[in-house]
Amino acid sequence: MEMQGGNHTKPGLLILTQKHDHSTGCHGMLESGRLTVRYRTECALKGEYGCSVDEFSAVVLFNLTNDMLVRIAGGTEDTPYSKAVVQAILKGKTVFAVEEEVELFDYKRTAPAVYYNMMLEKVNFLKESGVIFCPLSQLEDSVLCETTDAAPAEPPAVQPCPRRKRPGGTGREIVTARDLALLNNDSILVMRVAADSIISSEAWDYARVNGMQIIRE
Repeated sequence: MEMQGGNHTKPGLLILTQKHDHSTGCHGMLESGRLTVRYRTECALKGEYGCSVDEFSAVVLFNLTNDMLVRIAGGTEDTPYSKAVVQAILKGKTVFAVEEEVELFDYKRTAPAVYYNMMLEKVNFLKESGVIFCPLSQLEDSVLCETTDAAPAEPPAVQPCPRRKRPGGTGREIVTARDLALLNNDSILVMRVAADSIISSEAWDYARVNGMQIIRE
């Protein structure tokens, strides 16, 4: 759904949060002059989640708790928040998640590595589903880039993942940050890997920071 404002048509930008306070940054999004020039902004919580994601072209996630991360990654729509996010993903909306609002990242230094990586796979699953994770300081720029009319860039080069063997002889590929760095040095920004590849958390972090993609096949 698009709203007419003079001679301009504004797409909708829906902000999803589970609580109202000024620490989350969602108020800044609603009041941003840069965004309101391009977008019709709305907070779902303020309207008691009475809106439909069909009315919006982009969605921004605040307060992405561990509970909601698990629900969304599992496709569970049993809360207004998780339902809105799942529906936005299924309907091909552009979805942004604010990194500082992802609860899991608060436990990176304290959680056992095996448990943290298990939860991180859910974040990576959302990334592979098209959710864009970015810091709050870059959020407005990222959102506004989605509405530019610039000609699309040529697709980045694609390189198969170097074959790495997992200890124990399973034959599964192991993707590391070093593998990505080597490709990045050759201006290759996309790596295709087997569906059962083991991708380290450092590799995902390197890909995010350097604008690279890891595609499972």
